[in-house]
Order: sequence, then C-alpha cells, then structure tokens
Amino acid sequence: MKKRLLSILLLLILAVTPVSAAFSDISDSRLEQTASVLDALGIMEGMGNNRFSPDTALTRAQFCKLAVTAMGFSDVTAYGSYTIFPDVKNTHWAAQYINAAVRHPDLKEQAIIRGYADGTFGPDKSVNFGEVSTMLLRMLGYTEQDIGPFWPADYIARAQSLGLTDGVDLTDAKATVTRGHAATMLLNTLGTPLKGGEGGEGGTLLDKVASATVENCILLATSDTNASLEPNEAIFYENGAIDETPRKTAGTLDQSLIGMRGTLIIGKEDKAAVGIVPDDNESETFTVTSVEPNRVRTEGRSLYPDRNTKVFIARDGWKLSAFSEVWANIHSGDKLTCYYDDYGTLELMAVLPTATASGGHSFVYGVATAVSIPENYTIIKNGTTVDATKLKKYDVVTLDAANRQALVTDARITGRYQSGTPTISYPQSVTMYGMTFAISDTAALSFADLKLDAEITLLFNTEGAVIAAFPKAQVSADMQGVVTALKDGQATVNLFNGLVLRDINVEATDLNSMVGRVVTIASTKDGTARLTKRSLGSKVSGSWTIADAKLGDRLVSPQVKVYEEVLPGAPLCAIQKEDIVQATIQSKQIRYTIADSAGTVTNIVLGDVTGNSWVYGFVYPEQRVSDEESTYFVRVEYWNGSKMEQAVYQVDSLSGIVGSIPVGIPKGYSTAEGVINSGFTTQKLKLIDTVDVEAFDGAGGVQTHDGYYELASEIGVYVESRDEFISLQSAKSNYKSFRLYANTSAENGGRIRMIVVS
Repeated sequence: MKKRLLSILLLLILAVTPVSAAFSDISDSRLEQTASVLDALGIMEGMGNNRFSPDTALTRAQFCKLAVTAMGFSDVTAYGSYTIFPDVKNTHWAAQYINAAVRHPDLKEQAIIRGYADGTFGPDKSVNFGEVSTMLLRMLGYTEQDIGPFWPADYIARAQSLGLTDGVDLTDAKATVTRGHAATMLLNTLGTPLKGGEGGEGGTLLDKVASATVENCILLATSDTNASLEPNEAIFYENGAIDETPRKTAGTLDQSLIGMRGTLIIGKEDKAAVGIVPDDNESETFTVTSVEPNRVRTEGRSLYPDRNTKVFIARDGWKLSAFSEVWANIHSGDKLTCYYDDYGTLELMAVLPTATASGGHSFVYGVATAVSIPENYTIIKNGTTVDATKLKKYDVVTLDAANRQALVTDARITGRYQSGTPTISYPQSVTMYGMTFAISDTAALSFADLKLDAEITLLFNTEGAVIAAFPKAQVSADMQGVVTALKDGQATVNLFNGLVLRDINVEATDLNSMVGRVVTIASTKDGTARLTKRSLGSKVSGSWTIADAKLGDRLVSPQVKVYEEVLPGAPLCAIQKEDIVQATIQSKQIRYTIADSAGTVTNIVLGDVTGNSWVYGFVYPEQRVSDEESTYFVRVEYWNGSKMEQAVYQVDSLSGIVGSIPVGIPKGYSTAEGVINSGFTTQKLKLIDTVDVEAFDGAGGVQTHDGYYELASEIGVYVESRDEFISLQSAKSNYKSFRLYANTSAENGGRIRMIVVS
C-alpha cells in the first residue's frame, strides 16, 4: 500500500455478512462493523448464538488465536499434537495457536507472547492494555531496540502514535482489555504498515490475511440497491474503470458501504470480496440544485469540473462517461459524491444508487413491530429537534447509535402497485408510476397481503430507502410537489416531502402548463400519474425570521426547501436560503408554505426576494405563419457565466413581450419542442447609470450616482456593435463606457444584472 491507512476503526464502515447475521449484543454500529469484518476474515469469531460478547475480558489464549490468524497463519494444526506448557494440554482448544506463537519459525523471532517464569502460560488470564499494545507492536515487527527500554510506557506511547489505540478509551496500562477493545485495536493494526514500511513499501498485515488487495476501489452497488444483481454480488469502481461483470462477495456487503472508497480486500478461501478498508483521499457529498455545461450548483457551493471528469450515474447503468457528455443527466435533488486523488484533483463524480434499509436500525413508529427509542437519544424529525410528542404513527425512525440520534421522516408515496419481482408478496423490487424501487428483505415482509394494481403507500427512511408498504386505506401520502421537467408525456416531480418522482408517465388537462408549477398527484387505474395544478392559497401566517428559524409561531426546518415565484403564475425556481440577504421575509412576500406532521415548516414559496430566479438578456419575438395557424416564439440571448447562450421558448402569444432592451425572464419555462409556455412575461431592467471603468471595485461592485451596487455573480457584458456577450474582464480591457442595469434599487436588494457597452 502506498500510504498509511487512517484509523480503521473510525473510518471502516464495513459489514461483510448478511444483515441477519449481525451480532445481536453489539449496540455500537462502528464496533458491530469492526466485529463483522474480523469474523469474516476468520480472525476473531463470535461466541455463538449470534453473540460477540464485546464486554468480556480478552484472555491470553484468545489473543494468541487472533494474533496468529491475523499474521496469516490460518492452518496451524501441526502445532496441536503436543504440549509445551503444563497448563495448556494438547487437548486445549487454543493449544495449536499458543504453540505456534512460540514455536513457529516465522513467529518465534518476534516473541509476540511468552510463557511465565514458572513455565506456565496462563491461558485464561486476562490481558491488559500495556500487554496488548506490546503484542500488537511485535506483530508489526517492532522490538525493544525500536521502541525503548521503559515498559509499558514506551510501548503504549508508540502504539498511540501509530494509531493502534484509536477508538478505545483506555489509558491505564493495567486496565483490562475487553473483546470489543481488542477488536478495535486489532483492526487498526491490520491497516498499519509493518516496521520499515512507512509510506506503505513494507506492506501491512492485510496482505497476509487476504489473497489479494485492490487499491482505489469504490463500492457502487449491491443486490440491496439493484435488483439485477444476485445476492453476494457487487459492482466496484476499480482503478479508474468499472468492470460490468459483478464481483462475488463474502456475504451481502452492508449498504452503508455504498460509496466507500479505499482498498478492496479479497478473501483467501473463495476469492470473494470481503470489504473495503478506506484510504485517506478526500471525498465530499453535495445535494445538486442545478447543472450547466460547465458547472454544478449545489446547496453548499458551485463545482466546476473539467469537461473530461469521469461521471458515474447509477440509474444510467454501469458505465463511466465524461462530464461534457452526461451533465444533463445529473438532476436537481441528486446526491453527488466527488472523489479526489492523492493530489486533490477531482477524479470522479458519482450519483450513487439509493440503498434499501437493513431493517435493523430503521422501523415504522407506532406499529406492532416498532422498537423503543432509547431515552438518551435526540429525536430529529425532518431536520428539526423535537420531543416524542411530535412523532406520529407511520413515521419512519432510524436509530443512529454512533451519534445517539433518532432520525425521523414522514416521507412517503401513494400510488398503484404496478409490479413486484420476483414475487408480488415478497418482492426484491416494486414498480409504481413506472419507477422501480429496491426492497430489502425486511421491507418485503410488509407486502405479504398487498395485491397487484391496488393503491398502496411506500414509507421511506431518511436515506430514501423503502422501509415498509401499507394499503392506501391504512396510510396515505400528501402527494404535492413541483414539476421540474416535462418531455414526451413524462415528468419529474420534486415532492414537498423530499422524495423525487423521476420520468414518470403523466396525464393532465393542460400538461404543457405544468412545468415549474405546484401540482397534486393521483394514480389512475393503469398506474399513470394524473397531475392537477394547485393554487398557492395556503400559508402559515406571520413573517419568516431566518436566523431564529421561525415563521410566525412555527419552527422552520434547517433543511427547508425554498422556491421563488417571481411573478404570479410564473414557474417556481428553487433557491438557496443562503442567497436571501434580508434578515426577515415579510408575510406579503410569502406565497405558500408546507408543514410536516409535527407542524414544522419544510417548504416555503416566496415572491422575488433574491433576483436570482431570472434569466437576464435580450429577447427577440418571432411569429411563424403556416397555412393552418400562426405559432409564436421568443428567442433569448444571455450570458451563462462563461459564454453567450441562446434559448428558444414557444409561447401562446407575444403580448407583453418586451424586446430591444435588457429584460429578465423567469427561470423554469420549458424550451422543449412542442411545449407552449402560457403566461410568458418579461420584466424590464432599470437603467441605473453610465460609468467608466474606474467606478468598478474589482468584480464585486460598482459605484453609481444612486449609490453602491453589487454585481451579480454571473454578470455578462453585451456589446451592441457586435451583438454578442463577453466577460466583464474582457469588457474592462477594451471599452470605456458602461451602461448599468439592475433588477431593482440597491436598498431593496437589487444588483447590477446586465452591462451594455458600445
């Protein structure tokens, strides 16, 4: 390995056995994952009856067994036929491991463990922190000459500096080491370079217990996330490529591994993938808000990938593509994970599959199969901390043991049960509105009495995985959302509960008018989604104080989704809460609100409060006359932040269309062929001043006779004589007179949105 692995306990999210085989007596998810990988490698098995006994003291005999196997010596039967220590007869369960530790030619020089001066071994004596630290260091090849003469202080200090003790709370050398402590320290040790191998040249103990390792791997899918994969199969990104032939795995890799990057471990016995040890290369995950040919906007910041950056999109199949080829396939609401190489360069962008829930930590609240939420857990519902009184029957709760949190959501979808495979009553995947949802074994149990073509409701956890299904008569969803795309009778709808219905078959009385509008969804008999436009008439009364997260007397979720409707009837445009400069949004600027079952506001539709929900440019009205009828179009030229673009919209009339001067057009109108945008309007920009280049203070703002104005972040400069847009920097180098246009006055939050030079 080329670099030291980070603390594996803290980073290893690894479960290599089926969910049903998880140890029942481990409540900490990290320790459960650690124990699972050691068990799968045959190094440290459970104690029987699905138990690991993490709080039981580790004995010297037990340590010998795990030390010998961790160093790659799984077959030591030759050392079990005789007795070395009087208290370890050859019939003792650990005799072969104890004898091998002191007699095997490849082990005795390291003196990992010795007998006592009286000739005994003490197999049942507990080991303490100082002893375990010493023995782990000797397993890595360290001697007293390497560490120092003061035992155990020098050994504990070296173990701590190498990261062997990360994740354990022991400091006293005489403290008893439990099986849980030992598992954590051993797994840390497996990924630490052997002595003389700083930088990875000497290898690690992982190389001894695995038949092979493959660096720079990312788990992309398992049978829990893709119904086309068989159990114990997985797809990996390996060294810059994807092999479409699935790898065999040692059990079903836990869904928490999806997206994990590091070194893939191949087991010795059946050459199956055991799991992934994470490396220390950086990765980040963002929620996408919009995508352009040269940029991805996210809730956190804008990303500017190279056109050749590799992109993986799970719903498009097992293939890698260049960003320039598939940028349009990345959708608003997608979780985009960015992976960086050793030098911090963006290597891969991935839209990973949605994992199904294991069922062990997610459950439906208020039903017979629900479990209790521990008293010391913080309850967080749709991003907001609440008390237990805010929980409702059929909420989905996910217990996060590592952070002592109960994550709650009321996200659900109601529709027609179109298909279930391989069986209707116990499916691995189901279809609703033409969308396919992966179903875990636990969730499949809830389909036992559901009938095909019946209306059902799917319940999801906070990760977007289906947890259970119920008849619509028992529980239903409020199917409201915003239509974000429409093409060829299919639509994408961002539901207000946070779920996304993508490319579903739809019907409506006036389908072309639905883009960017709030709709209610109902299921027809054939499973098609019937869309009905909904008026924005209901809202929580009061003003929104953003810093206090209060709208009137209601809490506002930290995860609140915010939209602007810049003109009545215009398409809704998603914006970031951080883009709002006002500390308080007055009630008159609030058009519509949605609250969850706890009363927390989760969605807000505003008027034009940021000025960012417009396309700013010049419009050119066009009437096309045929023998039968006239059709009307509006061509818009604008600056996209890096170059000039054109967009053509078909409209029902040219009334109210303003040309020849800079205008704003509400974002969200459809440019799809055949879609007529009714109510299409434009808004004149206000000429603020004509200035010279000295009025600008860099790229941030400009001084005018009306005061100081900030410049829009993507501002372009229109050259009248050449009928083209250029960058502001280019304009400053070549022109002297600049006409400045703003969307509104500076005191009302206006910015300079367009500049014209001649």
